[in-house]
Amino acid sequence: MHRPLGRLNGSVRSSLLAAGVLAGGVLGAGQAQAQSMVAAMVPDVISATQGGCDLIVIDPQTGSWQFYMRVNFDTTGSRALRGLTALPNNRLAALVYRDDGTANNVARPISIDPFTGTFAVSTFGAPLATAYSEGFEYSPRHNAILVSFGAVGNFATTRLATVDPTTWNVLASTNALAGVADMDSIASTPTEDYFFDLNSTIASGRVRRLTALMPSPTFASFASPPAQALVYDFAAHPATGQITFTDSGGKRLVRLSGNTYINGATLAEDAAIRGLAWATLPPRNASVPGFAGACLGGTATLTASAVGTPPFTFAWRKNGILIDPVANPSAATATLVLSDIGPDDVASYTCEISNSLHAIVSPPVPLTICTADFNCDGSVDNSDFNFFVTQYVVFLCGEEGMSAGCPADLTSDGQVDEQDFAVFVTQFNRLLCGE
Repeated sequence: MHRPLGRLNGSVRSSLLAAGVLAGGVLGAGQAQAQSMVAAMVPDVISATQGGCDLIVIDPQTGSWQFYMRVNFDTTGSRALRGLTALPNNRLAALVYRDDGTANNVARPISIDPFTGTFAVSTFGAPLATAYSEGFEYSPRHNAILVSFGAVGNFATTRLATVDPTTWNVLASTNALAGVADMDSIASTPTEDYFFDLNSTIASGRVRRLTALMPSPTFASFASPPAQALVYDFAAHPATGQITFTDSGGKRLVRLSGNTYINGATLAEDAAIRGLAWATLPPRNASVPGFAGACLGGTATLTASAVGTPPFTFAWRKNGILIDPVANPSAATATLVLSDIGPDDVASYTCEISNSLHAIVSPPVPLTICTADFNCDGSVDNSDFNFFVTQYVVFLCGEEGMSAGCPADLTSDGQVDEQDFAVFVTQFNRLLCGE
């Protein structure tokens, strides 16, 4: 469930503004937005014309990753998402690019809205509509997408265009660029645009930087690393300028440092990617326990999480009503702690998870009292059964030998009988109070 920040509960909005988390949907002047490494995985094919790929958020230090959203597109001809890039409105874009090792057909742009989970494949304006496009990256310096392109059936991309990412019309394009053999990938920061052809036979041409902007671009050599084939999309961190790409079939992150490659983390679970970008992502995929429970007088903990760009802010609700974080400070954290559980705590709990862009609400978590967990160890097991049997034999709550409060009277009818046993068996079969 997604909700615009403009509809946040007033007290929540006030607390987020006070913390500097919200500033009209973007961070205030002088603040740099946090960034996440997002990637498009190798596509999976469902049928001849149906398939798509998952977008994932990667921890570049460890290679671990989390699913972010699904993007479906025509996978005919082993098409994949290449040139993944972040747009200034916190959307994403990429090329639907033929990845089968033959001279390419016409590639098409795709726009991706992570706020709604929607996407749209479009068509470039002329001359890209009938050309082979390869490099694809939003350039802050041009306020447009840079696309390297050439003739269909020829892998050499020696022309450059700027494209409007809202209409996909070509704003400007060049003729063949003198002294430029190929531009496989592009990576941009607010101050630089880099062009990559790592399999070039000319070392000085493997990484270039743009020294004069479109429509009359000029280039200078930026780095001369060793030649390398079968590499995939490049991404430059917008704040640090660190350039990262993938090799080993898209399974390993590699950093470019001067003329040297520094091997980084291998992606977990044998993941392989084709598109790579840095982006500020709204939260998605709010996750909470499906069920929560605790013994009478015990403690219940409910933990929420989301995938996107941290930091996240958390606001827990009970039956739709905001829990006062002054009364329970954990209500403003990822883990809600409810102590001394009693009947008033039996309710449905949700968590609103926000970052600087957006807020989502988790699915509801029903909380019940685990009345048959007599020893409060978090499970209804044999020790609870043995205790129940001793109470069942006594029968009446007021009789000698019955424990104080008659806890085994699960139906509250003044005796421990078959009805209580039926309730006990239900909880015994579930075993864990939080299931």
